[in-house]
Amino acid sequence: MPLTPSLSVSKLALGLVSLAAFPAAWVFVHFLMANKQWCFSDFCVESMGSRRIPVRSSLVVFYCFLLFTGLVAVASKHLPGFRFLLARRVHSRYTLTVGEISWFALVLLVTLVAVPAMIWSPYWNMWASMVANMSSASSSSGHNHGAMQAKNWPWIRIVHQNLILVSGDSLSFLLGLVILPVSKNSFLADFLDLPYNSNMRMHMWLGFTIFWWSMFHLVVTMLAYSVEETPMLELFFKWPANAVWGNMSFLYINGVVSLVFLSVVVVTSLSYVRRKAYNLFYLTHFLIFVSILFAYLHASMCIFYMIPGLCMYAIDGTMRLASRFSPSYIQAVTIEECGLLSVTVSTKSADAARPGQFMRVNIPSVSKLEFHPWSIVKSSKDTVSFLFAPHSSCEKEWSSRVAAAVKGTAALNTVVHLQGPFGKEMALLKDADGMDAIVFYVAGTGIAACIAAVDELLETATSSVPAIHVFWSTRNTNMSSLSWVQKWSAEKVSKRVNLVMFQTCDEQAWLMADTESAALNHRPELKSLLNKHVALQEFGSMELGVFVCGPERFVRDALESVDTFTRHRKGVRVTVEVESYDL
Repeated sequence: MPLTPSLSVSKLALGLVSLAAFPAAWVFVHFLMANKQWCFSDFCVESMGSRRIPVRSSLVVFYCFLLFTGLVAVASKHLPGFRFLLARRVHSRYTLTVGEISWFALVLLVTLVAVPAMIWSPYWNMWASMVANMSSASSSSGHNHGAMQAKNWPWIRIVHQNLILVSGDSLSFLLGLVILPVSKNSFLADFLDLPYNSNMRMHMWLGFTIFWWSMFHLVVTMLAYSVEETPMLELFFKWPANAVWGNMSFLYINGVVSLVFLSVVVVTSLSYVRRKAYNLFYLTHFLIFVSILFAYLHASMCIFYMIPGLCMYAIDGTMRLASRFSPSYIQAVTIEECGLLSVTVSTKSADAARPGQFMRVNIPSVSKLEFHPWSIVKSSKDTVSFLFAPHSSCEKEWSSRVAAAVKGTAALNTVVHLQGPFGKEMALLKDADGMDAIVFYVAGTGIAACIAAVDELLETATSSVPAIHVFWSTRNTNMSSLSWVQKWSAEKVSKRVNLVMFQTCDEQAWLMADTESAALNHRPELKSLLNKHVALQEFGSMELGVFVCGPERFVRDALESVDTFTRHRKGVRVTVEVESYDL
């Protein structure tokens, strides 16, 4: 569905503002370095002339790296062969791609090797010159105070001090990168066609890297100051009394506080916590701004690299906040026999939604703060429909409370706040005309994105429409009663959509709807389904698209099956797209 003119204008405006944030940030940072009165940190890099050149050099590398990343993304967008190379998986059971691994390896190389190597010598000369000045001042004055200070600066301490500075600069570089993928209303992600899952994965990897590099930064700082007379506990963990702000008296305690808040965010971002306590993960993530604040109070340069990302996030946050002032309303609720609930909301914000995208949903009558992602089943000019499953074992869980609230006629016209749509369009649909068959292998509510994609294929059907196979597994019963898939049973449609459903009570027992293939305590592999249902051409090549959506183990087994199938079927080229529950 094409974008409406008004939406095109808003997208263009968003893009121009986002792009302008980068040169504006460059100018603003140099303004800050030239005007110390604008520094509110305890340690202002602007006051140390010896640090300006290394910092400015690393800033140049930062912006050059962003430009390089953008150029690679543009090239992959317009060169199918290059895009296919970057999208290749590095292992049969994992969704990690060559592009993701290569980019992150390059980040580590630049931030942890290249930048430190580039600024090591200027910092070393700075410390060596300082120690030499201590010794010369002691000799000329006849006092031994300077000599005693110089004795506290053996070469190993200079190494430690250098590691403090270069690791701090690297952390600032990483902080500038980690915030860029956060914005969901990101024009750059749309323009560069960056995969949503890849953006989130890079954000997670960068976040964990920042945590461990911060720990390294703390350790080398402690090693450097272990020879000082001030006890370590007092230096790092006690608020200085009668100290003056701006003389680095609060430098260490600010850094420790920043690390503590970062640690909370990292721990609650672990996969297990995200799955079991999403609200805890979501709410504690906002503590990162407290961590950033104390990082800035710790050293001013922390903010230099983050300004573009913070600007983009501010734009994104403003757009999402606006949803609070433009409520939508529930138009219809269908309680499916299989236990799923279908909710239709009247809104104009999903007019341009595409299969594979989602919206963040808030129902104030259930919770004023909680937003949760729901995949879009169908969208039109005035409505959007979702499909969700209430939590089976916890009545206090958000989806269970929503299910209880929307059942019955009283649910109609219930206020809903929507954000989005977010995410990327299902890439397989763009290349559908060149494919011989498309397979959807989904679990649970993963059927939602599948429904939207199949309907899109049927609505835009031509003589060259590929064969469509849907393999759906879920714990729910009466799956065939789902209203969204019943229409595929119509005589004209059933010839074009091959729907095979599985029912499972637990992870070990799977029942195939087709009684001929029914099996207990056995999960059918995707490979066997491909061999049975996908009609392969006897001669020549074949293009096959596979969309997989489900939990981690479900996805891994599917990917392994696809690779095995491909190895045994010469001439078959398979394009795989994955939507994992874990991202």
